[in-house]
Amino acid sequence: ELAARITGVDADKIREVARLWGEAGAGVIYWGMGISQHTTGTDNARCLIAMCSITGNVGRPGTGLHPLRGQNNVQGASDAGLIPMFYPNYRPVTDSATRERYEEVWGVRLDPEKGLTVTEVIKSILDDGVRGMYMLGENPFLSDPNINKVRKALSKLDFLVVQDIFLTETAEFADVILPASSYLEKDGTYTNTDRRVQRGRKVFDPPGDARVDWEIVQEIARRLGLGWDYGSPREIFDEMVALMPDYTNLTYDNLGPSGKLYPVEDPEHSDGTVVLFDERFNTADGLAHLVPAEWLPGKELPSEEFPFVLNTGRLLEHWHTGSMTRRSYALDTIAPRAEVYVNPEDAAELGLVDGGMARVSSRRGSIVLHVKVSHRDARGNVFIPFHFREAAANLLTIDEIDPFGKIPEFKFCAVNIVPADDHEPDEVGGAEAGGAEVAGAQVAGAQVAGAEMGGSAK
Repeated sequence: ELAARITGVDADKIREVARLWGEAGAGVIYWGMGISQHTTGTDNARCLIAMCSITGNVGRPGTGLHPLRGQNNVQGASDAGLIPMFYPNYRPVTDSATRERYEEVWGVRLDPEKGLTVTEVIKSILDDGVRGMYMLGENPFLSDPNINKVRKALSKLDFLVVQDIFLTETAEFADVILPASSYLEKDGTYTNTDRRVQRGRKVFDPPGDARVDWEIVQEIARRLGLGWDYGSPREIFDEMVALMPDYTNLTYDNLGPSGKLYPVEDPEHSDGTVVLFDERFNTADGLAHLVPAEWLPGKELPSEEFPFVLNTGRLLEHWHTGSMTRRSYALDTIAPRAEVYVNPEDAAELGLVDGGMARVSSRRGSIVLHVKVSHRDARGNVFIPFHFREAAANLLTIDEIDPFGKIPEFKFCAVNIVPADDHEPDEVGGAEAGGAEVAGAQVAGAQVAGAEMGGSAK
């Protein structure tokens, strides 16, 4: 009954689902960013872990917890230490023995303090902390929450380097742009969400002055006096295996055409470990540790002024900020414009029509975009994909973060929605953004957007 009051889902329906799950012979939970991108995201995941653990749906085929990663090689990047509080193989930076091991191998002193996540970096810039950034394949100008604040922070940096394959919105702020390589233009490995390590094989040479990413990074390291001397991605992978116990026994050659699952004891005759934890968990006592969680509301609840809940996300046809997919004629033809998805009953009450225009506003700004009347969205909720610079959904979102996982609350903030005239201008930027930098970046990107994105950008 308490869950029914919180969620609006009938109590009997909750009981029915609970019984189906509890009586199932095997159960798997797949989830995406809708679980984690909340200020309670860590607790949300802990509850799913508890639900699988207490019903025995772990440690055997057909069961388990499977978070769907946001893009290819997120797992590999995490394994390799691209999380600011971990070294490779998820060893904490605060662990002195681990730190000493890496200092010995790499020949440098390492900082014992945890690093900052992306959202924390933006705050640090505004607080006169971080002064320079080097971004590889990231476009926070559109992808980060409350992008008025992001744009203000990027404008304040002393120095910004962007390494990418296209001139992104973020690159328009950069002091230096390093032309990088796409996945078909380089060798390397990718690790999938199921722990499968696969080879990526070069098909084309990078165009023009573009260079392979690891070579760019190594050249910068050399000019900083670090003396890096890798000859190929194979050598880099060999070092990864030597420093990451989970990757033990893997080599470039034994990955084969379809890769291997780690950990693997005999890669010549085995595909690797399918079920990771069967008899024991990776804890000191081998047992699952359940963490209690209390329900907490979102940081910004609907009000009379902003009565709707905004959820943001992706479309099937586009990836992230559209820097690649919106340059695809076919994909941009299928999904060429920004739309706000609105429940039919809400649309009727508000005077919104399918294909018409609406202004969506939050406490941080407003955007104008087309209306998509959608039966998949519950009353009181609207959904906006964040691929479109001309109607940037993250102008509206808040930058509150989960205190444990440091993940922003992309999936919940309060907005208002009203009909808009077809020619009504967007309020790109808002009072907080510093205006001139944002306007300049928008103008600088107009020619690129118009020529390469099918003319869909304003």
